[in-house]
Amino acid sequence: MAGRSVIVTGVATGIGRATAMRFAGAGERVVLVCKSEEKGRALAEVIRSQGGEAVFIQAKTARKLSVHNIIAEALEAYGRVDVLAHCDGLFQSAPFLETGEDQFDALIDANLRSTFLLNQAVCKQIIKQAGETDDGGVDQARGSAIINLTTTESVTASADHAVFAATQGAVTQLTKAVSMTLAPYGARANAVGIAAIREELDEVEESKSREKSSPSTPLARKGEPEEVANTIYFLASREASYITGQSIYVDGGRLAQYRRGDRNG
Repeated sequence: MAGRSVIVTGVATGIGRATAMRFAGAGERVVLVCKSEEKGRALAEVIRSQGGEAVFIQAKTARKLSVHNIIAEALEAYGRVDVLAHCDGLFQSAPFLETGEDQFDALIDANLRSTFLLNQAVCKQIIKQAGETDDGGVDQARGSAIINLTTTESVTASADHAVFAATQGAVTQLTKAVSMTLAPYGARANAVGIAAIREELDEVEESKSREKSSPSTPLARKGEPEEVANTIYFLASREASYITGQSIYVDGGRLAQYRRGDRNG
């Protein structure tokens, strides 16, 4: 499985960076994507200094032309696209009744439109690489996978995170549809939902207010970006070859816990 061409978005964040390092450390060839040229190029240098293969492209993943350029960069560098680890995203908090159209549009673009554009482009490339086969294509792209990063708010809700939660649910459902698109070729698509992770989708200035309103974590600590990266890597590996259309939550047990005061509990 080593040596695949892997696109990793959001590498300026802790999770995106850890994911890129995890794939590169396993001998995969990575295409690093983020808006920060400084952080992206620095990460590429770190990976290359450790004997890995990495190229960087500065891009905004919610733009179709940018997504086209990402695919083109992967093809120019490595000749194919095998895996997408989409770790980019945006968190914004605002009471539902006070949420403006600008906030709505920003969240839809950053979380849903970018996922749609990237998943569609990568799907097309994976299927193209699989080619025509007599058995309908099954297993021709078995080493290929898409993993989209979401949060536990894909299945929970808050009056202050209404649009953000809506985008998370949409990405989860989109991932299921993507898995059905890829299934005839043996390729897979899954989502990794996170909560209570250091440097997760919400940036430092948002995380403090969000942490105050969050329930306690059963494991009694914050998760590390590397723990998310390990899950993403697993879902892209041969060990997860029969897992598709699923959401795996790396949340320290938050979704599983009973919250005192819950109705019907």
